[in-house]
Amino acid sequence: MLPIQELQPDYYIAIDFEIDEKGHQPTSKSEAHLEKLLELLYDKGFTAQIRPGDVSTLLIFIKLQSFKLIELTEKDLIKNYEFGVTSKDNTFSAKLRIIYEYLVSNGNDQKDHVEGLGLTPGIGRWHFIKTIVPITDAFDDTTLIEDLKINFTQTSLSTNQIKKDYGVKIALYFEFLKNYIFWLGGLSIFGIFTYFRKNGHVYSLTYTFINLIWSTFFLGFWRKKQQYLVNSWGVQNCHSIDQYNEQLNQVNEKFETKSTYFHKDNSSGIRFIKQLAFIPIALVFTAILVSYQLGCFVIEIFLTDIYDGPGKSLLTLLPTVLICGFIPILTIVYNFVADFMINLEDHQNQYRKNNSILLKAFVLNFLTSYMPLIITSFVYLPFAHLIQPHLGDIRNEISSYVGENRFYYKYLTKLKSQKEFQINQKRLDSQFFYFIVTNQVLQLFLKYVLPIIITTGMKFVNTTILKKPQLQTKNDDVNESIWLHNVRLSINLPEYNVDDDFRSIILQYGYLIMFGPVWPLAPLVSIIFNLLIFKLDMFKLLNGKYFKPPIPKRVDSIYPWNWALYILTWLGTIISPIVTAFYRHGTKPPKTMGQFAFDKASVHVSSSVYLIGLVFLTEHIFIIINYVFYKFTNLFKSQIEWENDFIDNDIKLRHDYYSDKVKPNFIIHEDKRWDNFTIEQALKFNQPIAVSPDEVVDMSPKSEKQREKQIETKEKLLKQKEKELADLELKQRRGLEKIKDPQDDIIVSKNDANSEPKLATIDNHPHVSELDKTQPNKGGVVENHGEIAQPFVPNNLAAKHNYSANETPDGPIHKGATTATSGGYSSSSSNLTKNSVNIINDKNDYKKVANNAEEESSRKSKGLKKLFKK
Repeated sequence: MLPIQELQPDYYIAIDFEIDEKGHQPTSKSEAHLEKLLELLYDKGFTAQIRPGDVSTLLIFIKLQSFKLIELTEKDLIKNYEFGVTSKDNTFSAKLRIIYEYLVSNGNDQKDHVEGLGLTPGIGRWHFIKTIVPITDAFDDTTLIEDLKINFTQTSLSTNQIKKDYGVKIALYFEFLKNYIFWLGGLSIFGIFTYFRKNGHVYSLTYTFINLIWSTFFLGFWRKKQQYLVNSWGVQNCHSIDQYNEQLNQVNEKFETKSTYFHKDNSSGIRFIKQLAFIPIALVFTAILVSYQLGCFVIEIFLTDIYDGPGKSLLTLLPTVLICGFIPILTIVYNFVADFMINLEDHQNQYRKNNSILLKAFVLNFLTSYMPLIITSFVYLPFAHLIQPHLGDIRNEISSYVGENRFYYKYLTKLKSQKEFQINQKRLDSQFFYFIVTNQVLQLFLKYVLPIIITTGMKFVNTTILKKPQLQTKNDDVNESIWLHNVRLSINLPEYNVDDDFRSIILQYGYLIMFGPVWPLAPLVSIIFNLLIFKLDMFKLLNGKYFKPPIPKRVDSIYPWNWALYILTWLGTIISPIVTAFYRHGTKPPKTMGQFAFDKASVHVSSSVYLIGLVFLTEHIFIIINYVFYKFTNLFKSQIEWENDFIDNDIKLRHDYYSDKVKPNFIIHEDKRWDNFTIEQALKFNQPIAVSPDEVVDMSPKSEKQREKQIETKEKLLKQKEKELADLELKQRRGLEKIKDPQDDIIVSKNDANSEPKLATIDNHPHVSELDKTQPNKGGVVENHGEIAQPFVPNNLAAKHNYSANETPDGPIHKGATTATSGGYSSSSSNLTKNSVNIINDKNDYKKVANNAEEESSRKSKGLKKLFKK
């Protein structure tokens, strides 16, 4: 049988396996837990091998079968495709990431709508699982000296192997640190030049501006570098996959069929409201911490600057002890409340949950790291001199609270005199030096030396002093015993969290950007420390003696640390110029600003307007340059970035998908009337003519109410006019009815072709003798006998019926027809010429003429209505 390491397992799962002390056999409960876990593993496509871990722990080495790994990889690639992630999942870290997500996804309760084991170490039904650890090269047999030699002899700072073995997130940390070191090189050159040009003088205004411009350019170029890296690695937009993991899992639950996913609720909005509820809680903790720090600061000032009794050198350490004792307690309480709020927010995936944890934790990190320097800069140095005139009052106050019979009375009341009291002008310098040099030396010891000491010490205590039972290893296979020993050592090691390394570098950046002018050599010192940190972090990651091998994670940015960088830089544009303006002249020059509390302080500002203008200028320079770089990174992209651009690819995919599916669904009627129009015809239009403003007819649209009112008024006038015309016509008709014979008809006639139509009567009596019947007038003209004349017929109507001016259809025209006028009735002229009237005497033809006249009158009436409507 091959050794376990040559079988290349993917992970090991460490579980509690209690042994009965009496029978030296596993308990039934432990056996049930083991059986339940193995059944689930084999049911989900894993195979397993078991080795003892320690006296009460079993190591279950698992391997995912190839068919299941192919299926999971295919589903992962589909999710990648949906958000434009182009990585092929062909690296070792990608394989470990996919398998781990399969192990811990909530497949049992279907919360994530994806098949999975739902293993939750230490929680719920899987409480007996201690940890799940990937198998990497960290378990290979190497010594501490060999690992250090390999890491420190390599001159390059390459991160390719880290990305392949440990994932993108850790690789991005090392890339950020490498880029940060490179940019610190340029700033350190200016710092060295400033320091020696001023002979060690600090608080240079020129260096302050250079420092702020450097930080702005650093942020902009890092954003560009970050985009290039994630596109080169093919992980762009992958945060969207983690952010919408639940929705994607539901869509791809059955990846062979079409999705029926539908967004059901507003959980994101509710979660945002819950996140806002944390702001008052953060403010309360901020107030508590700042108040406590101010209290310790007062104690420190009293013991260092006022107290002059015995034991002063030891008592000055009291504020530090108080701070060191209080901060961990407050952190525990703060983290407890933050965890409660995070659980209340009910994040749908680990990505959002981790970001929420980091943002909440950074608030406390900021206060504990920078508040001492802020208090010194804006409280102690400007206002500490106000204590000098009140030293006697302080002594009297102590005497009133402490009885003279107390043995410590003479010590507490032994204070400095007013002449002896002096502000520590170098307090800010010494504090900044501590955070840049001393504190970083301590951090190196705590991160890289102390864990080895603790591990060795605990082993010595357990085996030599406590003499706890140890695992019998003589039954181990010789070929795998050394490898198993390294694996067993990792069981009790802490988990590696790259965010802790990010935090230390970001805090260092904050010191440089907000208080960098205090000591221009700080960038040079930081380069030395960062080069050492880069090598030691890589050694710590690959060695396997400090942490368990980390679970590979995929990200497309260093979020939320990029926001922390931005906030620190913005605060630096405010704090750094103020600190420089306050203290750049030291204590020697006379003070020209005699306002409140500044006349004897270590503050030198010639004008308040100057100070405000300086801060305004630096802040806006940062905002403008940062905005320009933000636009620059979005508009100018490398070739790989354009190839992976999500919007461009999404447009292409949608075009390819919908090109055969999208067709017009409305009916289009071909209009051939426009086919005959040509360009020459289109150019034959009425040219615009310029006229004076007085000649222009106002065609501007009126308001809707005015328009409706005008229409209503015109309609009323039209109805009134129609009524008047109808009444007049009725009056005329009644007048004619009175005077006409019973056989006569009333018709509409005109005096001439251009006159208005009027009512008239027509004589229907024959009035023709027998002689006239036998001898008709061939000329068509009737002589004037003083009888009734035929009615007037307009020329246009006569022409329509093809009648000449002196002809009728049947016979001569009779004279004497009566017409109605506005003033009464009169006889027409007895002498009718051929050009004046057209004569008709046929009744049928006459009716046609009358009907045509009525139709013409009706058309004119309708035209009148249209005119009024317009």
